[in-house]
Amino acid sequence: MSPSSLYSQQVLCSSIPLSKNVHSFFSAFCTEENIEQSISYLDQELTTFGFPSLYEEPKSKEAKKELNIVAVLNCMNELLVLQRKNLLAQENVETQNLKLGSDMDHLQSCYAKLKEQLEASRREIIGLQERDRQLQCKNRNLHQLLKNEKDEVQKLQNIIASRATQYNHDMKRKEREYNKLKERLHQLVMNKKDKKIAMDVLNYVGRADGKRGSWRTGKTEARNEDEMYKILLNDYEYRQKQILMENAELKKVLQQMKKEMISLLSPQKKTPRERADESTGAVISDVEEDGGELSRESMWDLSCETVREQLTNSIRKQWRILKSHVEKLDNQVSKVNLEGFNDEDVISRQDHEQETEKLELEIQQCKEMIKTQQQLLQQQLATACDDDTTSLLRDCYLLEEKERLKEEWSLFKEQKKNFERERRSFTEAAIRLGLERKAFEEERASWLKQQFLNMTTFDHPNSENVKLFSAFSGSSDQDNLPVHSKQRQKKPPSTSNGSPVCTSKMTKSLPASPTLDSCQTRSCVSEHSSVSVLTVTPEEMKPDQVGRECTSQTWSVVSRPGAQPGCSVDAL
Repeated sequence: MSPSSLYSQQVLCSSIPLSKNVHSFFSAFCTEENIEQSISYLDQELTTFGFPSLYEEPKSKEAKKELNIVAVLNCMNELLVLQRKNLLAQENVETQNLKLGSDMDHLQSCYAKLKEQLEASRREIIGLQERDRQLQCKNRNLHQLLKNEKDEVQKLQNIIASRATQYNHDMKRKEREYNKLKERLHQLVMNKKDKKIAMDVLNYVGRADGKRGSWRTGKTEARNEDEMYKILLNDYEYRQKQILMENAELKKVLQQMKKEMISLLSPQKKTPRERADESTGAVISDVEEDGGELSRESMWDLSCETVREQLTNSIRKQWRILKSHVEKLDNQVSKVNLEGFNDEDVISRQDHEQETEKLELEIQQCKEMIKTQQQLLQQQLATACDDDTTSLLRDCYLLEEKERLKEEWSLFKEQKKNFERERRSFTEAAIRLGLERKAFEEERASWLKQQFLNMTTFDHPNSENVKLFSAFSGSSDQDNLPVHSKQRQKKPPSTSNGSPVCTSKMTKSLPASPTLDSCQTRSCVSEHSSVSVLTVTPEEMKPDQVGRECTSQTWSVVSRPGAQPGCSVDAL
């Protein structure tokens, strides 16, 4: 039903009460007493609107104006035509308003869809940017690896070039030596003397069996060749026997496998379902024919090269037949399983009919509901909505959007708080890890220092109270007496002059670290001097020094002001 027809029905329905109102209006406007006045008023109004006058033109000035009925009827007709045009224009405006409303709804839905697509595209762009960043990082790493590989290749090429030049130099030197030896040999051969020239063999290499080698003559060379040929023939015969045995075993295996395949594909007791399958019977008959042909031929007595193609073709063909046969059997078993369901698994007919009736009722109810919804929508579209209702609807939509935005904003704030909390915990953990690592490095350095000091202390075989004194300790000569009592007892007579004497002692370090396994230290102790030890911190021990021997450790002896200069010994 179109909006124009609905509007015309509404106009027709409302025409009856309107006629009563108009009648009452005209009865109030015009009475029997003021007919002339009302006609003159209407004449003036119509003439102002451009209509012709309702009175006829008088023939004389003194004659009265008479009412022209034809002009009155024409004016009424024009007014009716104008009314119809206004009604049609109003109807067109209303339909256009409805169309604009539907277009507005459609544009709003399109706007929402485009907004969702924009968000999805933004998320996709962010993902692509992240992926691009990862790929760029990977590309940079690959470029770095390629650069390192190129450097390595360049180094290897330089090494190869240097070795090639060295090899060429050696070859030239060997050629020169060879030419010299050749010339010397030629001179010795040409300048024969009475005295025979003999050559003594140095560093004689004996035989493996311990026997003495015989002289090389024609007979010995022929005999050695015969022995060599005999050994080669024996080896070839042994290999041929092994190959023949292996071929025989492989032929037996192939024959057994073929028999088993033929027995698998041979027709057994057929069921009615298998009798109906003609293709299976044809396949089995082909297999039997192939088996008969192969059994008739004496192909196993031929060589491997002539039979190889026939064997491979027959085995492939039989394998395809077996595969198709097994697939058909699987299909038949699946069909039998589908047909052989128990009654417990199948739904009864009454339950099935009841379920179908329920579903039909639900479908009918859904159809009725859809029809009512369509009617309501048509009525809503047909009736023109007021400005208040449209504003209320828009306010409702805006309120829903505001509530949804508030929920999303609260969710975003919660996520932000969680992220900040995680970031703080991560930073705290990183700081704590850095502090723990620093403490661990300090403990490790102190432990290595202590270990190094323990390894480099003066080890006395009979005394345990050994101490190291620095130059700034201010210890007297009497403190060193109990430590070096035995050394003073063994002093030579030259010590009476007061000159310092250096006594060295080699002490092997403990195997605490691989860098200090082979290090040896020397200590130089004097009566009027003190010893200061150069310590090596763990940071100064580079990784490339692992496994190497300590080249030098300097022990410096700092003498006191009243003593003579001390000595310093390098430990090798």
